Amino acid sequence: MNRWKRVCLTSGIGIFIAAFLFPVWVSAVEKDETIHRLDEVVVSTSRTEISVSDAPQSVTVLSSEEIMASPHQRVEDIVRSMAGIYNFRHYSQQSNGIVSPLIIRGVGKNRVLVLVDGVPQNDNFNNSIAWVAWGHIPKETIERIEIVRGPTSALYGSEGLGGVIHIITKKPRTRRKTSIRADVGTADTYGGFGFHSQKIKDFGFMLAGGYEESDGFYMTDHPETYNIKRYRDVGKVFGKATYDLNASSDLSFTALYYDHETGKGRKFFYDELELDQYWLNYSYEGEHFGLKGLVYLNRADKTAYQDTSKDFYTSLLRKEEAPSKTWGADFQGTIPFQCGANLVLGAAFKESTWDYDNEYVESTRDAGAEGKQRFISPFANMDLRFFDNSLIVNLGARYDWIETSDGANWDSQAGAGRPAYDNEYGTDTEGSFSPKLGIAYHLDDKTTLRASGGKGFRAPSLFELYKVHVRGGGTYYREANPDLKPEEIWSYDVGAERFLLDNLLGKLTFYQSFAEDYIGDRLIGTGTISGGKTRYDYKLDNISEVDIYGIETELQWYPASELTFFANYTYNISEVDKDENNADLEGNYLPNNPRHNLHFGGRYQNPKIVDVSLTANYYADIYYDNENTLKAGDYWTVDVAVSRRFFDRLTVYVNAENIFDEEYAISKTQGRADTIAPGAIVTGGVKFEF
Repeated sequence: MNRWKRVCLTSGIGIFIAAFLFPVWVSAVEKDETIHRLDEVVVSTSRTEISVSDAPQSVTVLSSEEIMASPHQRVEDIVRSMAGIYNFRHYSQQSNGIVSPLIIRGVGKNRVLVLVDGVPQNDNFNNSIAWVAWGHIPKETIERIEIVRGPTSALYGSEGLGGVIHIITKKPRTRRKTSIRADVGTADTYGGFGFHSQKIKDFGFMLAGGYEESDGFYMTDHPETYNIKRYRDVGKVFGKATYDLNASSDLSFTALYYDHETGKGRKFFYDELELDQYWLNYSYEGEHFGLKGLVYLNRADKTAYQDTSKDFYTSLLRKEEAPSKTWGADFQGTIPFQCGANLVLGAAFKESTWDYDNEYVESTRDAGAEGKQRFISPFANMDLRFFDNSLIVNLGARYDWIETSDGANWDSQAGAGRPAYDNEYGTDTEGSFSPKLGIAYHLDDKTTLRASGGKGFRAPSLFELYKVHVRGGGTYYREANPDLKPEEIWSYDVGAERFLLDNLLGKLTFYQSFAEDYIGDRLIGTGTISGGKTRYDYKLDNISEVDIYGIETELQWYPASELTFFANYTYNISEVDKDENNADLEGNYLPNNPRHNLHFGGRYQNPKIVDVSLTANYYADIYYDNENTLKAGDYWTVDVAVSRRFFDRLTVYVNAENIFDEEYAISKTQGRADTIAPGAIVTGGVKFEF
């Protein structure tokens, strides 16, 4: 089926479903003045505050209460039950640090932009956010999490092909809040955490942090004698200071430090990371003008220890060191108009530098890579309102100028069946223009129609451009490719939401995307290394065209003030439409994209009696390689969180993940054993507030 026939077919399917269900929705309710209307605001769809109901893009906002009620500590796990999202990695696998763990709307790995208070966490060389398992921001400090589905390059530039996840931290308030908690759990897991927030007149400060250690888990079906548990030791500190300059403007300065050591399943196969970040925010909200400014610095010092298969993984082969630095600035002005329109004009700058060095234990061998990447990006966005705010139109555009320079890679000694090399690369520049259009129309008090479309792009990272990647004792060998072009995606979606009852909200969205120059592993051959093992040779390359389409459905029911139920289902197809270099891949599905993705659960909140949260997750039809030779069966997981408050200050809680001990594959790789989820995990603890 050619591309445009598929456009017509899938568009027709979406329109047919919407047309079929809409009369059902209309007839399911009668007019009522007491509609349960969500009052959250979101800033990630237009760079200004707008109510969720007015947002032209598909968006979900998780409140602080919902975040704290989750049985999980890390953002990647807290958001994994949202519509359109798939988390293909368990947090016990957090040391696998070249891949961001979340996929939105089937766009593939490393294509979700992560922001913290506007600071990009994707570092353009190795996605350090993956290394820290999204646990570097303490849960207690998060005000809300905004999830925007669809390309966000018109607002934020590179990375956000599938969407953006924006973590917004709290501001200290006048009422002091102080708490400490202690955890204990499966796999000899122990942790202690503290939180303090207070505001005195115009000055506020917040401090949070803690330490956790765990003996970890075996994550393979049949452990060998050299296998050990995937352990982890994690420490973090987060601090924030705020100052109100006057009634209209304020400053805030935030700093964090994160440190971990995480084992990958063998004694001499583990990672260490030190991460420190700093950012300064300025905000002015006047009657006729608004101004926001951001300056930030992200630094990471990563070390990966690699063993050797020659002695059955009982000694250290080399130490990979990768210090990096990303700094940037982002400024925007907002002009509100009397008609309700808002115009945002701004510009952003970002620079990433990366140095990678291989230090061999028993050799003078010298290997490494390096590079630099800069972005200069003006942008504009406008919200327009018509017909007494019934129609909201959003227009946006951004131009990103990208310069990649100082690239090099080298290896003074042949290895894994490959010759020595010493390469230097010149300066390369690219430009990308990213427009978007979104419309939200309130048909009546209970019904909102939405449509949006736009372009997203992702510049190839320094890691992809320059690093030769070897793993599995040389069985996995991936060439770098300095000629990679930026990925581009054009997407649109159409949807409707309606209050079927005063407290029952239904949503339906059809989406479709066309991607060009997708970057992925290409198997280019096999060979043999010492010990007779097979070496699989890969090369990062641009896949010509990828087609993605799917349907998201959601239900949210609020039968009582203490009780909430939800359900969402995503049907997604992500397939290679055209590959000029390898026609055999055409028609294949992208790896790590389930065709069926279902979540449902509920939450009961009554601190005097009990707080309970339950979530069930179902996934089916997942391939793990471009060739579609490695496939997983379907599987369920169920997570539960239970807590009870005593004496208004003491809370006792138990969190259980995968309570039915379901065994399922997290990843499958040619020539290596499957990585298996660790089964049921239970954590309990106490929290004291004073």
